[in-house]
Amino acid sequence: MGTAPDHAHRGDAAASASGSEAGDPLAIRFAPKAVLVDRRADGSILLRSPVPLTGCVDNIVSYLEHWAAAAPERIFLAQKAADGSWETLRYADAWHRVQAVAQWLLHQGLSDQTPIAILSGASLEHAVLVFAGMLVGVPVSPVSPNYTLLAQARPRLVEIAELLQPGLVFAQDAAQYKGARSVPLLAGAPWLSAAPGTDGVPTLASLYGTPVGPQVAAARRAVQSTTVAKILFTSGSTGAPKGVLNTHGMLCSAVQASGLLVANAQLPVGLDWLPWHHTVGGNATLHGILREGGTLYIDDGRPTPGEIGKTIANIRDVRPTSLLSVPSALQMLADAMEADDALREAFFSRLRRMTYAGASLPQEVWTRMQALAVRTLGQPIAFGAGYGTTETGPGISITHWPSQGGGEIGLPMPGLTIKLVPFEDRYEVRVRGPNVTPGYLRRPDLTAAAFDEEQFYRVGDLVQFANPAQPEDGLRFAGRLSENFKLSNGSWVATGELRLALVQACQPLVTDLVIAAPDRDDIRLMVWVHPAERQRAGGSADGELSPAAYAAIAARLVDRLQAHNRSNSGNTHRVAAFRILHTPASIGAGETTDKGYVNQRGVLQCRAALVDELYSAQPGPEVIRL
Repeated sequence: MGTAPDHAHRGDAAASASGSEAGDPLAIRFAPKAVLVDRRADGSILLRSPVPLTGCVDNIVSYLEHWAAAAPERIFLAQKAADGSWETLRYADAWHRVQAVAQWLLHQGLSDQTPIAILSGASLEHAVLVFAGMLVGVPVSPVSPNYTLLAQARPRLVEIAELLQPGLVFAQDAAQYKGARSVPLLAGAPWLSAAPGTDGVPTLASLYGTPVGPQVAAARRAVQSTTVAKILFTSGSTGAPKGVLNTHGMLCSAVQASGLLVANAQLPVGLDWLPWHHTVGGNATLHGILREGGTLYIDDGRPTPGEIGKTIANIRDVRPTSLLSVPSALQMLADAMEADDALREAFFSRLRRMTYAGASLPQEVWTRMQALAVRTLGQPIAFGAGYGTTETGPGISITHWPSQGGGEIGLPMPGLTIKLVPFEDRYEVRVRGPNVTPGYLRRPDLTAAAFDEEQFYRVGDLVQFANPAQPEDGLRFAGRLSENFKLSNGSWVATGELRLALVQACQPLVTDLVIAAPDRDDIRLMVWVHPAERQRAGGSADGELSPAAYAAIAARLVDRLQAHNRSNSGNTHRVAAFRILHTPASIGAGETTDKGYVNQRGVLQCRAALVDELYSAQPGPEVIRL
């Protein structure tokens, strides 16, 4: 049997700190702001948390075993059924199913060399299979559903299959995901499904009665910290899928480190749409809820004009205690709550912390959310920012204090060392610790290139100190190295930092923007306009804008960008022209991730013709010069 979890987590280092909201029994408790600093002669800086990394389990599934005994009837997971009700999975039932499926996996001869490919999104069945594989050392690999469902993304699925070479394929509905059978390495593997009716494909439910023998306990004992638990695919800035090896040691240390810095004063109830093939949803959220013995409701909504209504309905039902999402979702929720007092009251009835990830939070959104919190609770709410990568499981740093927005990413997680390497007026981020990946599946070349001479993982991001005189105030995100570029005069453009400043300058008019372009004379923009602004101008929430609506929105953007230019006269900050984009960023084309984070390089490549027109000496009427 595995090491038992430390169930005193509400009395750990985070809980010993004072709450952000004195007298509030639901307040989040934070560890003190502190950091250990080692300044080297070469200008690099090492940062470590003073909180020791203790109490790690040896297998994430150990938490499930504990809560199945301690709170067997408590709901672990819930998902929307076809009739709109919530289908639930209790801790005791989850533990029973996980063991039975684990035994079946061993009967099939699966091992650490035969990973499981999961092609569909978050579900109760998805979770059971993930934890069953992790229990007995069979790696699981959740893959973006879009790679199967979108024909234009199918080539990525082929590349992933060649790297993964799975021993088993799971899809929530095998008939819906039949497109994957065009990929030989997937078609040739055994399949499982949650939905009955596909010829020759057994259902996961049919395995729940499998008698559990001693093989399960033996396989569990053989799982080591270095055993691969998950393989998560990321394309980074190149577009080519990379299989990031997530070991058991990585995942266990990452979830424990976060809990040591931020403690819930109440049993967590989460509502989350973030996909499980991403490290934030599949690791941070799912494992974090499990560690705490809480309940996670799988949100069937998305932060899009057509899907946000589902999320709003689910908020009314669930009334979560915390919320982790991307800035675009928080912006849409703010819009909805400003127009609906009942929704606002439901949203803040138990909520005491909001965490954003995937992109920096515009200050305007932070201000609006705090105004709504004060209106409802009589006090601000604690905002948190997390920073990490798929290669770090995902933790690197966290704001274990109420964040003020503006690109804050906090201080190092316990057990991790951040190395800051000088890069002009910023620092390149490198990390080393128990939650850092050993490398990439079948790509020793990429693995070697990813680490420096001291075996620090090269994250590829830039940061600055929030206050150089007080390192304990934390770090701020300052862009990605791969997104920075030079103008024709050789001047560097700090893309991430500038993008955040421009998004904030254009609030609430825009949802995102892309900065163009390398080797040009000046900076020009391609802009996505907020759906509400499009409608206010007489256009639709998405799709082609009429010339009149385009002109009305452009006039408002001109005012915002000219104000920005008056305060930023240098050519690395000043905007010379812009255009409004009619179509959203495409997941299939690699312009954006499932979390909604825009791939700057991907957009510039896919929309090269628009970029060329943006810089043309005689552009069309949609290019607006400043």
